[in-house]
Amino acid sequence: MGLFDRLYYGKAGKRDYSEMDMPKNRVSLFFMVLKDHIFDLVKVNLLQLVFWIPFILWTYLNLFALQSIDAEAMLTAEGGAQELMGTVAGYGMMWLLGLIPCLAITGPSSAGAAYVMRNWARDQHAFLFSDFKDAFKSNWKQALGVSLITAVVPVIAYTAVSYYGGMAGSNALMFLPMIVVLSAVLIYVIMLPLLYPMMVGYELSFKNLLRNAFLMSCARLPHMLLARMITLIPIFILAVGVLTGSGVAILGVSLYYLLFGFALSRLVYASFANSVFDRYLNPHIEGAVVRQGLRPVDADEALLDEEDEEDEEEE
Repeated sequence: MGLFDRLYYGKAGKRDYSEMDMPKNRVSLFFMVLKDHIFDLVKVNLLQLVFWIPFILWTYLNLFALQSIDAEAMLTAEGGAQELMGTVAGYGMMWLLGLIPCLAITGPSSAGAAYVMRNWARDQHAFLFSDFKDAFKSNWKQALGVSLITAVVPVIAYTAVSYYGGMAGSNALMFLPMIVVLSAVLIYVIMLPLLYPMMVGYELSFKNLLRNAFLMSCARLPHMLLARMITLIPIFILAVGVLTGSGVAILGVSLYYLLFGFALSRLVYASFANSVFDRYLNPHIEGAVVRQGLRPVDADEALLDEEDEEDEEEE
């Protein structure tokens, strides 16, 4: 058999791919996809990174400004601790306000990446560049709406903590509105991983997009919390690196996001989102395929039946 025959017909003596070779759950499917598309993730990450450059530059500019503060000199002066806290708070608010346009422009690229990752997370083919571009163009309005909300949410949370937290010193009841605001922010953060995959996969109005994401994220709260915690690990490491002055941690996290961090987060979100949609959306849509990319349930049942028959024959 020649080279082209082997490429066309496969390697002699090698069994054909069957349903039993498909992964049984989404964890197995995720790692299978990760293995097959690890280098493609770098390409998708570069497509997204172009739109995240303003965010990265603005963040590092503010980090350098924050590190330039002479904290020791402030603390030794009278009222220095209060002045230092005020200076840091001012830098924090300036950074968050500057993030609004930086984050808002990332929405369409997130929609493009979400479409590609949704297909890969279902073990479907995706034309990396063309599908990214098409999803970018067809969902840019809703994507900008989501990214704009995402950009404003940190400012709301920071303002609530600063305003109500300061008032809570003289009136403990002010903790109540602060908790309400922070709870709303937390809910949005948890439902965010569902928004872009749902946006590119279903035709929904912006209102229904937010409504469905809210309801499904509340119904699958532990799973969505897990998704967010997984993707926030590098952010936690970066925060520790900034606080401790660890250049290795900062450099490592920076390289992670420059190479494949943004795309890998989208793949994690797509895997969780596909599971949620299979439970709450797809069964109610005519023609929608459930458990796409996973081994059919009846395949396992058929295998068990065959094993039982073999055991009976042996007896």
